Amino acid sequence: MKIFATVSFLFALLFLSSCQKEVSNEFPFVVKIVNSDGIPLSNISVRATADVPNAIPNFNGQTDVEGKVRFEYDRLAVLKIQATRGNPVTWIGCAFVRLEEGREVQKTLVLQPFDPSVGGC
Repeated sequence: MKIFATVSFLFALLFLSSCQKEVSNEFPFVVKIVNSDGIPLSNISVRATADVPNAIPNFNGQTDVEGKVRFEYDRLAVLKIQATRGNPVTWIGCAFVRLEEGREVQKTLVLQPFDPSVGGC
């Protein structure tokens, strides 16, 4: 009986003292678009997607007056960000962002004049 009580106590102690890391399932990120002088640009089209055909993460948005657009994904990913102005495109900026769980990742892109002979970023 004494062994049973001791084993029960150890299991209870183990159960009560075990810690489990809390999983947030949130991968927020903010993209800020600026010009070459560092001035934020509003109404810039921003697309963030995985750099593979038919990618599931596919975010689109417009920057606000602070030059920012915010997105949130539900898993770890590396996304290609492309910012454009004009139709046809006259300004462009590109970068990659690696999302981190539970931490808002910030990425700043500088918009540059678009050169059609280069064909993108």
